[in-house]
Amino acid sequence: MPQAATATQPTMCLLHGDFHVMEQACWSTTLDWQLTHTHLEGAAARDAYLTAVERRMLDNLARSSR
Repeated sequence: MPQAATATQPTMCLLHGDFHVMEQACWSTTLDWQLTHTHLEGAAARDAYLTAVERRMLDNLARSSR
C-alpha cells in the first residue's frame, strides 16, 4: 500500500499517473485499487501500486508524444 500522506504532501497518483497533492478522486482511485488487491500485503502491495502508477505515467507520456 502507498505510504500515508498528509493533505499537502505530494503522493504518487494512479488516477492521473502523476506525483502531486491528491484530491478526493485521487484517493478514491487509490482505495479502489487497494480493495481489488487485498491479496497483496506490505511491501508487495506498495510495489505493485507504484508499478501501476509508473505504467500509467509511461502510458500518458506515450500518448502525449504522438
